[in-house]
Amino acid sequence: MTTFTKQPRDILDYDVDMSEWFASIPGDDIEGVAVLVASAAEPVPTLEAGPSPHPAIVLIGANPVRFKLWLGGGTQYVDYTVTCIVTTEQDRTKEIEFKIKVRDK
Repeated sequence: MTTFTKQPRDILDYDVDMSEWFASIPGDDIEGVAVLVASAAEPVPTLEAGPSPHPAIVLIGANPVRFKLWLGGGTQYVDYTVTCIVTTEQDRTKEIEFKIKVRDK
């Protein structure tokens, strides 16, 4: 699982490129993305998708096979699992996960 590190006050964007996956299924692209954030240390995670003024997800391109995810907040020394559930125009569903470690450097 890919891991990124951010500081608690950072609001950062993460690009997810699914072009390699979509290459095997021509004519399909991203319809929407749902984002789930979980942490074993916090019952209600303080890391949030799309902190104002940013939307949680921005699809990239006219026939998107990439998207940008904005994340902000989080608690010092807590690790989060971010799950993106991608739905395609042809009703496929693909789950993508990565980890965010919050560390004040």
